[in-house]
Amino acid sequence: MKPHLSSFLLGAALVATGAQAGTFSPNFSDYSFPGTAFTVDAAANTFFTSSYGITLSNVYLYKDSRDTFDGIGIANGTVAEVGSFQSGRIDFADLTDFVTVDFAALRSTTYSVYSGTGALLSTQTVSGSPQTGTFTLRGSSSSYIAYLTFASTGGYGGISNLVYNYDGTTGGGNVDLPPVPEPATFALMLLGLSAIGLRARRARRD
Repeated sequence: MKPHLSSFLLGAALVATGAQAGTFSPNFSDYSFPGTAFTVDAAANTFFTSSYGITLSNVYLYKDSRDTFDGIGIANGTVAEVGSFQSGRIDFADLTDFVTVDFAALRSTTYSVYSGTGALLSTQTVSGSPQTGTFTLRGSSSSYIAYLTFASTGGYGGISNLVYNYDGTTGGGNVDLPPVPEPATFALMLLGLSAIGLRARRARRD
């Protein structure tokens, strides 16, 4: 095998297994709403989907000084249902391999990410009382993240900000994320790389 072909195959393998994608962070203060709490409706979701590439379900916008990031974010539930157990959901129009959450939770809240088939990929529970902080949830080696849920008693689980991969279009997949290789394809690729290494060692001995 010629050296330039070996280099090409190695480069292709690296792209398939670890390409870096661009990140995106929405600003919930971009959407103007009256008062200190506003249930996200169809009009708001049109804005969020076109601007951020996300769709919000069972979520309300809030303004609250206990959110020490910027005082504005989203919480699980609707304004009318605050006080009971609530689970909010964020769907990503394009898949992402990670989600970093700036949380502002007034009560214990569980944040979880799932694949497009509904498989749980990662989860994180934070205490309330209230509490703010940051953590990152990641997809698996075989699945990217399709949606995030956040659930708590009382509907007081907040998200002040998110960071995720988004290429600015909503075609169902990020062009700057590589396709996840099938297990058989991945094994074949590793076999090919091993053959390249063996051939190179033999050539050095000769």
